[in-house]
Amino acid sequence: MSASWVTFVFEAANFLVLAALLGRLFFRPVRDALERRRAELEGEREAVRRVHEEAEAALAEARAQRAELEASLESLRQRGREQVGRERDALVADARAQMQRERERLDQELALRRRSEASSLARDAVSVAREIVERILATIDGPGLEQALLAAACRELAALRAQAGTGVLEPVGVESARALDRDARAALAASVGLIPEAIEWRDAPELLAGLRVSTTRGLVDASAVGLAAHAERRLAGRVAAEAGTDG
Repeated sequence: MSASWVTFVFEAANFLVLAALLGRLFFRPVRDALERRRAELEGEREAVRRVHEEAEAALAEARAQRAELEASLESLRQRGREQVGRERDALVADARAQMQRERERLDQELALRRRSEASSLARDAVSVAREIVERILATIDGPGLEQALLAAACRELAALRAQAGTGVLEPVGVESARALDRDARAALAASVGLIPEAIEWRDAPELLAGLRVSTTRGLVDASAVGLAAHAERRLAGRVAAEAGTDG
């Protein structure tokens, strides 16, 4: 082997030894430093990732709380609207009920006033009607009227006698607007099954015309005043019935 090759081999061996020494003395600390830096960066990235995850979780929780709060607020608003609606409906119903009560009260007052006025007018009309009947009977007073009233009294007395069953109605009292003659007294006595002397006779000019007979079975009024009173009662009953129908 020539000297040049020996030198080359020797220098190559030195280079390899030098490279190994340099790699051990220089590159290893650098590599260790890089490894440490990489580990630090990995730790920092992990910390950042954890912080990011925590932030995402906090944001999600905040969003959930916000949604829950909005739902609660909407529920409160809905309950508030419903409460306001109920109060409004209650006020309207109360106002309507009060108006209805007031209307009914006014209707009752009006009906009472109408009935009162109608009753007053009816009383006046009945009173006037009685006066008219009395005046008419007084105007047409005469033998014909007296005979008609006497005949009516005799018919009613005969009917009472038939109902009595005993055949008599004594004691009997007769009041007449004018003194009755013998024939009139005999007719009345026969109607009650008595003799004229068994009857009490009395003049009563206030009857205006006709007569009035009292018996044990009741009163037979065939006088002008009695007819007027009868007309008054009939008219009053008619007015009262019509007033009741209107009410």
